[in-house]
Amino acid sequence: MTTSYSNIHYKEAICSEDEFTILDILLTERNQFVSGSYLAEQLGITRPAVWKKLIKLRKQGFVIDAVRNRGYRLAQEPEILHHGLLRYYYLKAVTIPIDTLCFPVIDSTNSEAERQFTYGRKSPFAVAASAQTKGRGRLGREWYSGSAENLYLSVLFEPSLSATTLQSFTLWAGIYICRELQKYIPNASLRIKWPNDLYCDGRKFAGMLTEAKMDADTLRSIIFGVGINVKSKPNSFPKKLRSNATSLYAIHGEKIHLNQLTAKVLQATHRAYETCTSSNPPESLLEAWAPLNALAGKLVTVFQNGQETSGVVSGIDSTGALTLRQSNGKTLSIRAGEVTLKKQ
Repeated sequence: MTTSYSNIHYKEAICSEDEFTILDILLTERNQFVSGSYLAEQLGITRPAVWKKLIKLRKQGFVIDAVRNRGYRLAQEPEILHHGLLRYYYLKAVTIPIDTLCFPVIDSTNSEAERQFTYGRKSPFAVAASAQTKGRGRLGREWYSGSAENLYLSVLFEPSLSATTLQSFTLWAGIYICRELQKYIPNASLRIKWPNDLYCDGRKFAGMLTEAKMDADTLRSIIFGVGINVKSKPNSFPKKLRSNATSLYAIHGEKIHLNQLTAKVLQATHRAYETCTSSNPPESLLEAWAPLNALAGKLVTVFQNGQETSGVVSGIDSTGALTLRQSNGKTLSIRAGEVTLKKQ
């Protein structure tokens, strides 16, 4: 159906309530067969009608075994984003208060989140898509978003707090997301390149973009967007990205369930927001950042406002600013800018 909150005509990738119910039952009894009679009774429809709905689920990527006198069993999940699977199974497991919309294709999840908020959707909520036509990264750069094997996700919060309260939000989101992804690939070294990129062995596999709207000195809304290369093969990327980009699949060599990962990223993002807005955060930003700092001890160049500054990265300060030790021995705090590694 077309969402009533937006004046554009993207269609959200959802299934009917009856199909949701079937999914819920098959997922709950994942390794068991469920009789057609039981499904028909739960839905209040005939067995032939159940069969038609199972056909629709199969067309959405679910592999459902059917055995005479035993019933139906879910054998395999879709390998792309699926709203019903995300909502009725994986989001239930993480129990976070974030309503999630899923689209097969959209211009930008950040843009759609802003539109949804403008048209009255209650926060917090998330927008996920299988593809973006105008995905964007930091400093207005294009973010390659053409593969349904990857995750494109935005989460909107309505903090009504001062901007300083959430000045380190992107860093915290990177920390919690990186930790969560590390559980899928424990033998890889995932790191964060300040302020918004996730790397493994010198190759980028994810990027983050935080955008905010303010009323006077108060944050009216904050939108956190993240793009993660989940299952793409490096040779499928545009030529200009192949030497520097990677994916979780390329790092790990095994498939990762996209819908499960989406729920975990949502949980990590929500945890980052809670940490930033807490009067008693569970840990220090400096201590949490240190082991994930991809630039620690590296000589870098920072470009900001037409100026170029070089130094060795010593870490971050309590506000999340990057700290550089310059050749003259002075320490400089960088709050914004483009950071590039400099040849030693």
